[in-house]
Amino acid sequence: MKCPCCGKDVGLYEMDLAFALPDAIHALPEAQRAARATIHSDLCSLDDRRFFIRGVVYAPVQQLGTLFGWGVWAEVSREVFLRYQAIYDQDASGEPPAAGVLANCPPGYERIVQPLEIAFGPADQRPTFRLAPTDSDFYREHVGGMPAQKWHSIIERHLGSTDGDTKPS
Repeated sequence: MKCPCCGKDVGLYEMDLAFALPDAIHALPEAQRAARATIHSDLCSLDDRRFFIRGVVYAPVQQLGTLFGWGVWAEVSREVFLRYQAIYDQDASGEPPAAGVLANCPPGYERIVQPLEIAFGPADQRPTFRLAPTDSDFYREHVGGMPAQKWHSIIERHLGSTDGDTKPS
């Protein structure tokens, strides 16, 4: 598929951007992070008081007819965290949705408190996050689509990022 902004071929790896860690953990100096955080590729905890699950928020990209995936983290209750640990290697498609709050600020958006619903699924897929209605651009684009020019600028800015925070996955 061709980028409507620059005409280059668009690869599948350019259709998502992932955060390696929740912002609260990423912001810690390395020594504090090692002492205070328990980190797994899909689960993290901070001080055994804050709990995070990794998932994906999808947004349609206008003019491309495809979805862009934000690989983000949600802060959840201890109960939701422990339940996800218990079903991590199972098909959890029958699980009821769980509540969380977005734990990353995607580039190009303002930092807000963004509630979300977590839909668990097959063991080989990360949970899907559905944003609750808010008056934010992130929510509006999750529902109505992201302009291709915005997607293009995000990918151009973060493709090959080496800071360990966001990167195409």
